[in-house]
Amino acid sequence: MMTCNKESGFYAYASHPPEVGQTIEQAVEALQTSPKNEVKTWKALDIPGHFISEKVLEGIESCDFLVADISQLNFNVTYEIGYAIGKGKRILLTKNKTIREVSPAIREVGIFDTLGYKEYQNSQELSEFINSANKSSPFAVSNKINVKSPVYLLEGMHKTDWASRIVSRIKKARFLFRSFDPNEQPRLAASDAIVQVSQSHGVVVPLLSNNVVGADVHNIRGAFIAGLSDGMEKALCILQQGDDPVPLDYRDFVCITRHPDDVNEHIADFAGKVAEAFQKDTEVATSSADTFLQSLDLGSTSAENEMRTLESYYLKTDQFLKSLRGEANIVVGRKGSGKSAIFLQVRDRERNKKGNIVLDLKPDGYKLIKFKELILLFLEEGTFQHTIMAFWEYVLLLEICYKILEKDKEQHKRDHTLYEPYRTLADLYHADGYETEGDFSERMSSLMESISTEYRSQYGDKANVRLSAPSLTEMLYCHDVRALSQQVIDYMAHKEVCWLLFDNIDKGWPTSGLKHEDLLIIRGLIDATKKIERQFGKSNILVNTIVFLRNDVYELLVQETSDRGKEASVLLDWTDPDLLRELIRLRIVSNDVNGEETFESLWPRVFVSHYTGEESSQYLIDRSLMRPRFLLNLINQCKSFAINLNHERVLEEDVRKGLAAYSTDLLTDIGYEMNDVESGSDDILYAFIGSRSVVTKDDISRILGDFGVGQNFIDDVFELLLWYGFIGLIIDDEPKYIYDFNYSMKLMYGMIKNKGELNYLINPAFWPGLMIQGC
Repeated sequence: MMTCNKESGFYAYASHPPEVGQTIEQAVEALQTSPKNEVKTWKALDIPGHFISEKVLEGIESCDFLVADISQLNFNVTYEIGYAIGKGKRILLTKNKTIREVSPAIREVGIFDTLGYKEYQNSQELSEFINSANKSSPFAVSNKINVKSPVYLLEGMHKTDWASRIVSRIKKARFLFRSFDPNEQPRLAASDAIVQVSQSHGVVVPLLSNNVVGADVHNIRGAFIAGLSDGMEKALCILQQGDDPVPLDYRDFVCITRHPDDVNEHIADFAGKVAEAFQKDTEVATSSADTFLQSLDLGSTSAENEMRTLESYYLKTDQFLKSLRGEANIVVGRKGSGKSAIFLQVRDRERNKKGNIVLDLKPDGYKLIKFKELILLFLEEGTFQHTIMAFWEYVLLLEICYKILEKDKEQHKRDHTLYEPYRTLADLYHADGYETEGDFSERMSSLMESISTEYRSQYGDKANVRLSAPSLTEMLYCHDVRALSQQVIDYMAHKEVCWLLFDNIDKGWPTSGLKHEDLLIIRGLIDATKKIERQFGKSNILVNTIVFLRNDVYELLVQETSDRGKEASVLLDWTDPDLLRELIRLRIVSNDVNGEETFESLWPRVFVSHYTGEESSQYLIDRSLMRPRFLLNLINQCKSFAINLNHERVLEEDVRKGLAAYSTDLLTDIGYEMNDVESGSDDILYAFIGSRSVVTKDDISRILGDFGVGQNFIDDVFELLLWYGFIGLIIDDEPKYIYDFNYSMKLMYGMIKNKGELNYLINPAFWPGLMIQGC
């Protein structure tokens, strides 16, 4: 029986490895004599006749705090940690330093290093920690619901047919959603997961089969988000491929799917629960007891997750205005520079105009690769290029038609000038039973499958096939393209402008480096949009096209293009720190700050003025690699630690902890980007663990050589290190990175040549993650 003056705790740990459990049980036994705490473990529960999970969750609900061991990450324990946070319990995490870490590692998953944990090596250290730890400060959880995007989705690394079906069915339910996408953020921060789940009416957690690459990391994240959702009593849909990986204890919580069609029923049931949540009294404001820092919302680091709020604080750059005026065909920028934000802003502004047709297309990169592997690798290059362009032209025409039919579905019934053209267009579009179900990704997938089937029925596995124009047309098209094209053009005479917006075409490609064929896919798309513009232009119909590309991909594309400079492009990369301050200021102002509007007056309310003697906003900007997403991520990491420690603003110790978590994320993020361009380079940055911060070119060559990089690749890797801002040139005792040279490698190499022997500084943003000591 627990006495009233004791705090009750529950200790969650995995049954394997047994050494951990033995140490924990000894520590808990030692706490029996403690006047302050009484702790139980799952072994002390009344289990017979019940699932362990049921009794464990009851134990968590009845205790004052939860202690959980993460020596080796485990689905059950991770779920229970999330559940306890959702229930408002204080969390203490422990890790046995004598146990070898296995996959999934804390570094890969995220979550736990941002929550913080205590390492121990024996039962005495463990019992002393539990006895002395502060157990009265649970995580602050806001009750403010995001009614515009009420659903949160955990996405996987690979956009499979199963994953695409889940997204499609959520869209079909007409719920906007936010998501965690590991292609955009390499690790999941606990603070971000807590905020996202708390703002949701419903959460969808797909769990991957153990056969899928990266499933172990993804499913641990899924366990945490599922636990949070259940703890906060959110509508939750856990979808699982086959019988793995959920433990038997939690099998009743999961919807098992064995075919993509099974997803439809489960998402339909989930949608009903979300709709019910809307019917309840959801007018919940942030508690008046919250500090300014706790109530401050700086938005998401991903534009897709803030599409309905972005307009209220969007910074209208010159690049955005050029895009809106139709002066830019290609928007080029690094990952996290704001390409998707421009995409969303142009889309939302233009499609609200009654006479516009706006295609906002985000093809899944993996499906383009699948298409390439299924068909195009069998073709000779001349046929390859022709096929790609013909494919894109056909896809664009079908999607313009689809958008017209969707937008005027009701309008044509009331407008006699539209009725006949609409019916004619609909008949042509639905010829031969053409399937239009699902979103763009599913329609594109269906079309590619149809083309693949047609190819194999005619040519089997023959390689280097040279197709005639009629044969190619027969294989690609299941419509009378000439008649459909003319009817679309005739119908567009009743409209004003057609916008073709393509984002994410370079997202989701396998991390094996870009190949020549991948660039031909992009070139084919651009050429197809030009052809559409010309065809429509002959009938005085304006078509504006914008393709959004990472600048490393664009550089490679330009190198392989014979008629360079043909397309009007704008560079989105940032060079001015004051613009980044303005971006942050607008986000702070959107929180209703009682008339204070200057950055100088707002920033001290959020952050300590200086860190290690440097002005704090400049300190953070200097470590953001001049990317808005990275800056927001760093600020939010620091803010999270401050809130967890009940600080009214971010203090120096919060900056130090936030920078350490951010640095670890950054290493993974930049590694992924490097590997997209140069296969096998994703781990290169770890070669510099423990190195000096100032290095010479010879030092870099030696470090890379010792890491196993071949001599013939060292110069290529050196260029990547410069290009991604990992190293900068020290000129007159000042470091200069790629963004200080307006992202021009020619200028950088010109400076290196003119200065001769130079020293290089590893960007301080990477120091904590690589355990590098400063100068």
